[in-house]
Amino acid sequence: MKKKLALMGVLLRKNDILILDEPFNGVDIQSNMVITEIIQELKRLGKTILVSSHIFSTLRESCDEIILLSKGEVLKKVTTDEYAELEREIKQRVVGEQVKKLRLE
Repeated sequence: MKKKLALMGVLLRKNDILILDEPFNGVDIQSNMVITEIIQELKRLGKTILVSSHIFSTLRESCDEIILLSKGEVLKKVTTDEYAELEREIKQRVVGEQVKKLRLE
């Protein structure tokens, strides 16, 4: 509920550039679909939307370009089509880093 209210607050501001921090994190499937539809509609209206997310599947559905970051550094900027090709490699890298971190702890 808090996530939905925060998103509505951002949308009411009517800015040309919107920043959404993890909008898909912790929401149910129905809310995920609604958020994706809202982002797509805002894109059609010409808005620029910056979305941070760790949920790869939603990025592909709602973004034109994806910038991959690691420790604050830009690794790569790709289109959603290029991202689809890289998705398996990306997941392996992310999971691999998490496993390395667990082993060190």
